[in-house]
Amino acid sequence: MANDRKYLIFEDVKNDSSLRDIFDECVTDISEDRARVSKTRNQPGYPSYPCFRVQGREILINALLEYYLLKIGGAGFDYDKAVAFTEKMRKLCGWSWDVDTTLRYWVERTVRAPFFEQVKSKDGYPEWTLKAGEPSWQLSESYLRFACYIAVCNVKYKGGDGQYAAGEIFKLVTALGSKLPADLKKNGSGDLSLGVRQYKSDIVNCSANDVFATIKISVKEESEEAYRQVLGFLCQLLSFSFPASYTVKFSSPEKKWLPIRSLPKKGIHQLFANAVNWPSLHPQIETYAKLAMKEFEWYNDLEAEYCAMPGTFAVFALGLFGDETYHPLLCDYLELCDGEHQSLQGDFVLAYIEKYGFTEKGLELYQLCDQNIQHLPKKLSALYAKRQ
Repeated sequence: MANDRKYLIFEDVKNDSSLRDIFDECVTDISEDRARVSKTRNQPGYPSYPCFRVQGREILINALLEYYLLKIGGAGFDYDKAVAFTEKMRKLCGWSWDVDTTLRYWVERTVRAPFFEQVKSKDGYPEWTLKAGEPSWQLSESYLRFACYIAVCNVKYKGGDGQYAAGEIFKLVTALGSKLPADLKKNGSGDLSLGVRQYKSDIVNCSANDVFATIKISVKEESEEAYRQVLGFLCQLLSFSFPASYTVKFSSPEKKWLPIRSLPKKGIHQLFANAVNWPSLHPQIETYAKLAMKEFEWYNDLEAEYCAMPGTFAVFALGLFGDETYHPLLCDYLELCDGEHQSLQGDFVLAYIEKYGFTEKGLELYQLCDQNIQHLPKKLSALYAKRQ
């Protein structure tokens, strides 16, 4: 079967130097924004893969990226060229499996394998330690910067899973003596201006780090103006491509909680349970929810049965304490949230029905929830059966 394959993989150009001209032409097309992603032609026994087409030949996406990174490797590895080309690939192909996997293999081959060895793992996860003795050579700063760039991309484009992958890369780079991860932890990637990632006044203090996808908010006094400033900061931050999955660390003098069973008592919950008490802030809360709500994204500090899509607590607060204006938002949320992994929406609908009853809108929320959850709360099902 291998002899019948017509599309090109990395091993082809590695073993046949005559193919370099075709690969180089494809690199030029990508660099000059002429390339387009296509699909390999149907061949018996082979699936169809994303590819580039050059001179009538098909090159798989991962093959082209691996070829380019190998070509610019060596002592003179150019960080700026590597990032610029990878960004071209990302914009063309998205943060696809081909791009993600190729970059992960690059880290494993270039950063991990030469300098680290696996030790006995804890909790089922592999751990890596520096090999004994002095290495025969060292990675230049440009290699380590590119590894950190890959880590940042994992955070930005892979959601919760990317946080773990990025953390592993940062551990490797730090172990090799680099201060880059510490600088990124302190200042973020640099993609967000200081005015976007920080806000401070006499009554609030807000900061965000896009590399570690964390937002820290401190409210010094309970007032409408304080929460107006906090919501303004959050909405502006999410408008500037902050990672879609993130952690919010929040503190304030007042600790209120929404009257919903099983909601975790975390800072993000406290924030919206407090803010919803001012009706004039409800439009801002809705704006935050619409910016935050993205399927398969999560608040990173909520796990297992407490996992929640960003925007969850803002929606729940408006559902219980807002007016009917926000009913479409509740419906959008119940349709969008990942019912295979999240179940908090069932507790919200139960609280809503207990407060307002099975009105026309209550029935709609019940039906949407029933269609997008693995198991409804038993009490909610019992209430619905009782009204029949």
